[in-house]
Amino acid sequence: MRIYFRFPILIGGALCFWNCASQINQRPVGPMTTAAPPPEEAHKPGLKHRIAIASFEDKTGYGNNLFGATDDLGTQSSDILATHLIKTGDFVVLEREKIGNLKSENELQGKETNLAGCTALIFGAVTEFGTKTEHQDAGLSKTKVQTAHAKVTIRLVDPATGHAFFSEFGEADAQNETSQVLGFGSSAGYDATLTDRALNAAIAKLVGNVLLNLRARQWKAPILEVENGQVFIGAGARTGVVVGQNLVVMKSGKKVKNPSTGLMMELPGSQVGKVKVVSLFGDSDLNEGAICSVVQGQGFTKDYYVVAEAP
Repeated sequence: MRIYFRFPILIGGALCFWNCASQINQRPVGPMTTAAPPPEEAHKPGLKHRIAIASFEDKTGYGNNLFGATDDLGTQSSDILATHLIKTGDFVVLEREKIGNLKSENELQGKETNLAGCTALIFGAVTEFGTKTEHQDAGLSKTKVQTAHAKVTIRLVDPATGHAFFSEFGEADAQNETSQVLGFGSSAGYDATLTDRALNAAIAKLVGNVLLNLRARQWKAPILEVENGQVFIGAGARTGVVVGQNLVVMKSGKKVKNPSTGLMMELPGSQVGKVKVVSLFGDSDLNEGAICSVVQGQGFTKDYYVVAEAP
């Protein structure tokens, strides 16, 4: 009778399983979405639009009870959108915190906060957010897939008229997969990065159309003051204004009521002159400007504004 000893085989198999189990498989599922503009839409040096993220709300109520932790989805979304806009190089972005500080300072001084120098105000909201966890049991291995779903809406509003001229929404999912073998491996709770990834993917889906609509708007800057033959405008180095640059002075069109909508609207403005930038001042997005000399025209007032000269 022959006796075969299979202990080495069993031990080898156990070591193999132990080795497999010691390798933790935790990976995000699905590619990360970015909002990089295509080559033909890449930033070109020139005048930059000033835009303000006026508010970004969390309408889901989810951030207050997300697994016992506070997670401000509105603030996260505002930061993500600002990052996408700033990376294009086409915009000067006033974020919610800066606008809040400006309003507080103006209230202390008894002044009104005027954002008419902005091309657009952005109002955003997280309207849907949720998570789910799915378990897959394959005997020796178990897999847990966590999914976060987000839906974001954005409106662009003309600060001079209060008219919303563009609206868009984007929604997306983000997933993370975790595996265990023979009870060994990762058993972590909710992956907090899923929240950021889902919001980023949702915003990336809509930001392309937002950029197209903002770039289509006319660049303009208000005249702050006219004094001793000099014209002070509310745009400076950060908005792409350079010394020696010529700008066209425009007189605002008459405001009339549209009988079809019942809303007030402004008729097209008219060119009344030209100015040339002689120096720049200011050290932040909120207080920068330029001093101009008059090249053509006279009688400019603070009701006028300047636009880019046609190439």
